[in-house]
Amino acid sequence: QKAWCRIRDGQCEPLVETTNPTRDWNTKLATKGKVTIEDNPTHRIVSINMSNLQTEDSGTYSCA
Repeated sequence: QKAWCRIRDGQCEPLVETTNPTRDWNTKLATKGKVTIEDNPTHRIVSINMSNLQTEDSGTYSCA
């Protein structure tokens, strides 16, 4: 499982998390709001896309 967090006050606040396989048995895709995570453990690739960003989205983000 992977998560994309916004760091606030030193804490990871998950914006989206992967949970269920999609596309093929080993790829996981999760979208919530402005964030999409695509996780493919077979190829050891995690892609994160943030769209329609605004000034208020500025900050520190991290994988978890």
